[in-house]
Amino acid sequence: MIIAKKYKQVLTTDKRNVVLKSGRTAGKSKFMAQYVVINFFKYDADILVTRAYIADMEKSMFQEILDVLEEEELIQYTIQRTRPLKIKNIKNGNTIYFEGIGGADKSRTRGFKPRKKLSLIIVDEMQQLPEQTNLKQALATFRRHYQDYAKVIMAFNPEPQNSHWANEYYRINESESNIHLCLHTTYRHIIKFLNDADKEEIDLMATINPDEYRHMYLGETNGLFGGVYYTFNREAHLIDKDIVKDMIKRVGVLQMLVGIDSAVTRDRTAAVPVLVLRNGQCIVTEYYYHDPMKNGAMPDEELKDYLFNFIEEMRDEYDLRSGNKPIHLVVDSANANLVKTLEYHNKYGYRIWSYSQKKIIEMARIVQDAFSTNTTFILDNGGIMNYKTGRFEHQHPLVTALESVTWDKAGKGFDPLVPNDSTDALTYALATYFKNPHNLNFPKRYGYYELPKELKERKKEEDNSSEWKIYSWNSLHL
Repeated sequence: MIIAKKYKQVLTTDKRNVVLKSGRTAGKSKFMAQYVVINFFKYDADILVTRAYIADMEKSMFQEILDVLEEEELIQYTIQRTRPLKIKNIKNGNTIYFEGIGGADKSRTRGFKPRKKLSLIIVDEMQQLPEQTNLKQALATFRRHYQDYAKVIMAFNPEPQNSHWANEYYRINESESNIHLCLHTTYRHIIKFLNDADKEEIDLMATINPDEYRHMYLGETNGLFGGVYYTFNREAHLIDKDIVKDMIKRVGVLQMLVGIDSAVTRDRTAAVPVLVLRNGQCIVTEYYYHDPMKNGAMPDEELKDYLFNFIEEMRDEYDLRSGNKPIHLVVDSANANLVKTLEYHNKYGYRIWSYSQKKIIEMARIVQDAFSTNTTFILDNGGIMNYKTGRFEHQHPLVTALESVTWDKAGKGFDPLVPNDSTDALTYALATYFKNPHNLNFPKRYGYYELPKELKERKKEEDNSSEWKIYSWNSLHL
């Protein structure tokens, strides 16, 4: 049995949960069918294959598995049933079950009872599940039937909306690398398996519709399909602490602006500090982020203490007391009460401003320009501190929002369904500074349109890496 090398780590990982993300023609359905067949004959255990709706199963994974059984000349050892859908192994009594786990009734899987324990659970086309709750409820039921060595494979094609729950699920679990194996594959990893017609179609799409090509065949969503901040590129603009320290050491800090967008009940509160360097470049540091839906609503009187403590922490972290560098708090004018509260309790010498006359398109363009000219970079600290709970969380809401915020249908505002609190806070800080377009070239260019040296070297290494290899898996003798 020949398996693409990229998928080898799924077979060898000691992590129970695997999340497979890919564009079309990446071979993940074929690989999952191969994995099912391997376990079907290797273990004395059943297998479960799921999808949102059982009606879609017969022409998808059911047929993929039959194709692999034919290829490996094992079909004669099986019996297939379509009502209900299942495949029986007549050599060892194992059964492959097929179940639908979508729909409004999230507890529909509670009646599932296999004859044996499960060695493998496949969740195909995970993005078609209406909500993440469907997945959670189904896995909660299936877990009681796991063998000790059971694996769960969750596979999906990214939806165009970067904020879709499946895209977010992948991002979060990619950070929690000790729990899940997250694997992103493309057609490039199986290119030697593709025929000429496939290659011609992919090349044509790349030429006539690059955005659709990146989504359909590379499985990318960042900055596509009406994204507001499409000039943000995490490979170019997300930098680690060592690079931040090096830039500060070489250039020096001029001042710090902190954009603040606050809400009391449902919306999040974000305070995003921006260090303005002496060559005009900006670095977004660690930031404050509070979600009242998760950690409870917070009145301004309580919030002000968290904000002051956080800003003082940043003041010490980046040595802003040296030379008494100015700190500006730029607060959304809609948060008038917070502005008054901060002003009344301000004993730190901050300069507090209310950001008014908000012009959405103009402000978005300023942020676009800041990233397109490599003027602004964002610290990647591996996550954020939840100052309410005191725990470090492996998420990056600002980066997620930069890649997710889209225009509304009229094109004059933001889609209200996508959280934009952190990007609004960033915008207040950047727009305050870059309202003067000359600050994009202040005080002189210093060649800062170029990426930092470390990023250019990293990108060169990635470009020279191998695109695909073949893995031959021969340890199982069927």
